[in-house]
Amino acid sequence: MDKAKKKYIFLVTISIIGIVVGVIFSNILSSADEKLVYDKLTNYFLNIKEGNSVNYWETFLNSIKNNGITLILIWTFGLSIIGLIFNVFILFFKNFILGFSIGSIINIYLYRGILLSLIYIFPHEIFNIIILLLLIYYANNCSINLFRMLFLKKEIKFNDIMKRYFKIFGLCLGGFLISSLVETFFSPFFIKIFTFLVN
Repeated sequence: MDKAKKKYIFLVTISIIGIVVGVIFSNILSSADEKLVYDKLTNYFLNIKEGNSVNYWETFLNSIKNNGITLILIWTFGLSIIGLIFNVFILFFKNFILGFSIGSIINIYLYRGILLSLIYIFPHEIFNIIILLLLIYYANNCSINLFRMLFLKKEIKFNDIMKRYFKIFGLCLGGFLISSLVETFFSPFFIKIFTFLVN
């Protein structure tokens, strides 16, 4: 197995661990925290079910802001050696939140929650995971090459690496933009089709 595949498998493994830990954590909340999560999720689904007006512009801006902050943080960390640690942590944390959401939905709606959680994350969260994996893969490569150049005195064409890194930034920015559009305009419509699962 070549190094590229090993790096990718490592990142996928961190993602899976983050999701699993998030699901587990959702099952050990205190009663007060559990009620808070219950109220937030049920209000979200009921608002969609009852056709309450949604501020699409505000939702879109919030999504863009969250995705944009993540993108800039990861990309910037890739320009430093310590970015290797921070970017892996960001990947774990983002997937932890996803796992926590899935676990909470299943805890509230039981067997119906399995389908509902899949609907809740599809397709924008799937896009986000793919974009994160791609971005962090190249960010970590940039950090590793920087380490080799500075400390191991390796001959590295850093200009070529940076050109590719900027292209990845643009690609991921476009991907997050599409993901935010899907999350804002498609996902609520898709969820509404299945709101019969919500009491």
